[in-house]
Amino acid sequence: MTTRYLWTLEREGRSTRSGFDTVEEITSIIMVEDVAGAMPADWVVSFMRIDADQDGSAAHETPLGWTLRLQQMAA
Repeated sequence: MTTRYLWTLEREGRSTRSGFDTVEEITSIIMVEDVAGAMPADWVVSFMRIDADQDGSAAHETPLGWTLRLQQMAA
């Protein structure tokens, strides 16, 4: 079974984006968004997966005004 995540990407001054995708798809979306000053997209998603709470949720906020939230839905 493929692991998918509900995700939300919020940025100051931009519309909120969200979806239900795999890690690879989320990484691609973050790369396209070109989040200024952030670590590479694959690092963000990898660290979030490592640091996820027991319920499979994680959030990453930056002082540059963006927030990514993930919630694991299937394993």
